[in-house]
Amino acid sequence: MPISTIATIDAGDALAHTQQLRARLLGESPTRHTYAVGARGEGHGENVLVLGGTGYIGRALVPELARRGYHPVVLTRDPASATLPEFGGADVLVGDPVEPADVERVFERLPIQAVISLLSSRRPNDPEECRRVDYTAVTNGIRSAAAHGARQFIHVSDYGCYRPELLPQIYKLQVEGELIGGHHGGIDWTIVRPTAYFPYLSVNFGDVKHGRPYRIFDHGEYALSNPIAREDLSEFLVNALFDPEQYSRVLPVGGPWVADNVVSIRSAGEMMFEVLGREPQWEVEALTAWDAKTRRLRRMGKVYPAMRNVAFYLDAAKYWSVVDHIAPPYGTATLRDFFLKLRDREFPTGSFRERMKAGTAAMPTDV
Repeated sequence: MPISTIATIDAGDALAHTQQLRARLLGESPTRHTYAVGARGEGHGENVLVLGGTGYIGRALVPELARRGYHPVVLTRDPASATLPEFGGADVLVGDPVEPADVERVFERLPIQAVISLLSSRRPNDPEECRRVDYTAVTNGIRSAAAHGARQFIHVSDYGCYRPELLPQIYKLQVEGELIGGHHGGIDWTIVRPTAYFPYLSVNFGDVKHGRPYRIFDHGEYALSNPIAREDLSEFLVNALFDPEQYSRVLPVGGPWVADNVVSIRSAGEMMFEVLGREPQWEVEALTAWDAKTRRLRRMGKVYPAMRNVAFYLDAAKYWSVVDHIAPPYGTATLRDFFLKLRDREFPTGSFRERMKAGTAAMPTDV
């Protein structure tokens, strides 16, 4: 079940904190990373298995691996993935990483030198899916990699593991601990904790484009994040491949510390309105009322399980709105760049909430 320990926050204190933190970050070097992960040169055809490679990040990572001289291998449940243009230089094998035998078959077929896991549940409000994807599938990969002598396992985790309050973060943190402790066999490891991806801060883009207001809690300045582009994260991951200096390290990473990328929920909304040429229009939600609604839904969830799912989304919306996700910066792409790519896109006319209920994708996956 979702873990709900997010405390009530004083609005005035939060606003002062955000203003001070933003000023400090914008005064620093915009792309300095605490851990000097620089390009280590090209690969020499090493087989790199990407778990979760057909997702949003994988569709940038796989071509980056091929471009840099590695041979990417993707395990997917969907045979049609082999026809995606991004996977032209990859071996695409059909199988389910949740099944240990399917993962084992990859290692029996090819000598895998490294594994990069991007696995993340698509329904984070589903406890069973979280366990299967965020924990079981990843540990299957670790176990096979260790047993077959792979040189490195890179686990793409979640910056939220620094303050885990949602179920997927708990499972990712458990994987981290077991990887570090060698519970599934000894292998050199690197853990990467990205802050956030651009689509997470863009889910309301279609609403704003269709003339709807943008929702914020109170003043909308409870927390900051420096999201990272999937292309920059992919470069960062490939840089860390087979680099002994990055073994046994936990690497937090975000995008550049510049005004177009160090954002609160409100400033992201202001940027969205500006890119679309609209005057800002806000739907202001009192955080105290939101907390009361979440508690009520959680109580109802003891009788009506569907209400637990709704309560999870309310918890998650609050979490990503009030918890800072600031990490050492890497790359050059900004959230504004992403908004400019979306500006001329067509979006479904239903609201974000309606699209969520209908299961319609909120964002295009090719941006």
